[in-house]
Amino acid sequence: MIAVSGNRAPVWDSLALVMNSLGGGLTASVVVPGLLIGLLLFFKRPWAAGFALAVTVVSGAAVHLLKWLFGRARPVELDDLLVSVDFGSFPSGHVANAATLAIILALLFRFWWVWLAGALYTALMMLSRTYLGAHWLTDTVGAALLGIGIAVAVWAPLAVTLDRERRRSRASHPWRTFHDRYVVETWERNARSRRMLQVTAIACLGFGAVVFTLTLLSVLSGGGVTAIDLPVQEWLLEARSPVLTTVMVVLAVVFGPVALPLIVLVVCVGWGLLTRHAWRPLLLAGAMATGVVLAQVIGRTVGRERPPIDLMLYGTDLTFSFPSGHVLGASDFLLVTAYLLLSRRCSMRATTLGLSIAVVGTVLAALSRLYLGYHWTTDALASVSISLIVVGCVITVDTWRTGRVVEPAERG
Repeated sequence: MIAVSGNRAPVWDSLALVMNSLGGGLTASVVVPGLLIGLLLFFKRPWAAGFALAVTVVSGAAVHLLKWLFGRARPVELDDLLVSVDFGSFPSGHVANAATLAIILALLFRFWWVWLAGALYTALMMLSRTYLGAHWLTDTVGAALLGIGIAVAVWAPLAVTLDRERRRSRASHPWRTFHDRYVVETWERNARSRRMLQVTAIACLGFGAVVFTLTLLSVLSGGGVTAIDLPVQEWLLEARSPVLTTVMVVLAVVFGPVALPLIVLVVCVGWGLLTRHAWRPLLLAGAMATGVVLAQVIGRTVGRERPPIDLMLYGTDLTFSFPSGHVLGASDFLLVTAYLLLSRRCSMRATTLGLSIAVVGTVLAALSRLYLGYHWTTDALASVSISLIVVGCVITVDTWRTGRVVEPAERG
């Protein structure tokens, strides 16, 4: 426990406190189970809903009973307790809630990624409780085993019934028809075009990962490609003018944290209404959300300072500099949108024009942040490299999920 809680940092504090909010109180004991039960009833799976309700109630009751029976004191002798706690350390209610939810979902929705996500969520909850100083390690291990054991014990006699209900619901529920008609968007490509997209995805992922790694290592060491930061900054300072400053401020506002989310919302909603398909709007929204999360996590982890405040032309910004959120958001929006539009077209002219617009827009967004004095060049470079990774992931998911290979004879 000392090893975990003794290696604290602001970014880990924030993550642990988020886990603390998710895993306890009404959120974990009432809201999340209630939403899950409602979802199962919507899917016409009453047995599954009853199973989830029974496991949640029994697990919660068992946690409170064991806390009362054992009466184990919390590790309050540590001076670095980050959250307020009540009496009763064994077992951890937060971890029991997490493990119970994870195993319920894993047993009801049999996908490998559900198992993986549940295991990661439970492991993070276990680490966070020890990190915050709220529990001993044995409290979290016991809670995880308790939640899993209760769920399996309740599931075992119902396994056949639950599986039969799952198969019947999957085949007949109206959501299936809605999903097939409005969510899934199948598009036809020949084998050569599909391979080209797959190669493009690999290239984006590989190149983006290499550039980001080199940039990150340079920033952490203070050498490498960071040698370009000061020369570029000095050149842009010399190029400042009233007209150019106005243009750069407009670009900063358009790609900023207020305007860009509104633009994305309008584009996604309008796109879905016009095409009557939600797949590509969902991919765009997911890519943008991923960029926001990555920018926040990486920024807090690296903790790089911005350029001097007296160089900033549009107000003071004291948040972290690496990577640039404006550039990452602009690059994600432009590049992902370009792919989602152009991948359904075979015109080389349209592809060239669309990619050119996306690249120019990304460069302008980066120049505006450097010109206005809010970022170093390597901040923008890192943002673009992260965006390439996001685009590679989008292409991979899109071609795997919706792209259907059709040979020339089949087209005829």
